[in-house]
Amino acid sequence: MSTALVTGATAGIGESFTRLLAEKGFDLVLVARDNKRLQERAKSLSKKYKVEVEILQADLSVPAQLAKVEKRLSSAKKPIEVLINNAGFGIKDSFLSSNIADEIRLIDVLAKAPMKLMHAVLPQMLDRNSGTIINVSSVASFIAGGTYSAAKSYLAVHTESLHSELSRTNINISALCPGFT
Repeated sequence: MSTALVTGATAGIGESFTRLLAEKGFDLVLVARDNKRLQERAKSLSKKYKVEVEILQADLSVPAQLAKVEKRLSSAKKPIEVLINNAGFGIKDSFLSSNIADEIRLIDVLAKAPMKLMHAVLPQMLDRNSGTIINVSSVASFIAGGTYSAAKSYLAVHTESLHSELSRTNINISALCPGFT
């Protein structure tokens, strides 16, 4: 059975991806910060869809916790066929009045973490010549809208670049750019 890893797996778009993938028969690795919600999500998916569900509690802005997810992605024991980079958050304040630590955390989660997670999983995908990566960007990536838009733009452009680089393989990579959810 193929395995998919989803970040931000307990709510919104990430949660929807977990149901879609489980319905298609994928075993899952769920990544999020809230252990209670991870446990609930895992139990629900496992019971309803009869798939194996592994959980990784991790705040992707914390290097040691991000490394734990990278390690799982690079594991040959049960390789990841699908990576959904979905974790994220926004900052309501203007950059001029926001907390710089929050701005850096936003860049870490929206740009740095997906980059590192793709870098961790791609060697095995290349060895197998198969895999799928979906990076959840945003329509905000098309406008000038502060750090959030800049980070989402980075993710969309990086995805487009990798799409070109991987064009002669059977690895599919795309950016999903939803509106406000």
